[in-house]
Amino acid sequence: MFRPIKTKRVYEQIVDQIRQLIRRGDLKPGDKLMSERELSELLGVSRTSVREALSALDFLGILESRQGEGTFIANVSEQSLIEPLALIMAMDREAGLELLEVRKMLEGEAAELAALRASEEDLHQMKDALKTMTLDLKHDNLGEAGDAKFHYAIAEATGNKVLVKLMNTISDLLVQNMRSSRMYMYTQQGNAEKLYQQHIEIFEAIQSGDPQDARGAMICHLEFVQEEMTKNYLSEEP
Repeated sequence: MFRPIKTKRVYEQIVDQIRQLIRRGDLKPGDKLMSERELSELLGVSRTSVREALSALDFLGILESRQGEGTFIANVSEQSLIEPLALIMAMDREAGLELLEVRKMLEGEAAELAALRASEEDLHQMKDALKTMTLDLKHDNLGEAGDAKFHYAIAEATGNKVLVKLMNTISDLLVQNMRSSRMYMYTQQGNAEKLYQQHIEIFEAIQSGDPQDARGAMICHLEFVQEEMTKNYLSEEP
């Protein structure tokens, strides 16, 4: 199935070969991949190159590692959207800002719909996420998991299955984006408290059933994050 690697940028060629084998059906979801040593010998490359390729494929969600069992082909049928997005996020630091622009488009509308459609259970899920964020704030944690949980609960409250699926698909990217933004923003005194208060305002608008206030609160929150991250990128320019 595999053929020896003879070109430069070896790990990229390994990635291409594995992806081609998956597209042809020679490798299927659930199949166990050869070990690093076996792949290295078969392809005629170093184990370092193989390791780099496997790391890239793992990042893209194409492979999954199971402790004590090995490396397996993941269910890549659900990765058609996330793969290119993950690659962009990994290679372009400004992609984080562009993701925030997309989030404003999606989540502003989501907050508006949630204000009109949220059930008591939906509101309970948001409250639960806010409790997690409260504890994270108290213990000086970044709190990206609670943050993502809150935004996902809003998506669910819309009752729009496509939006929920989309948010679920890009959830790892959202957590990564929230983590990187919070790592910078928390270096600025008072930002942690501001972020928490913004989430409270979003929740209160949704709970009160005010779609315009909910949309406005969400947009203000994401614009605040966008402005802070823009400062970060500008400060890093030579």
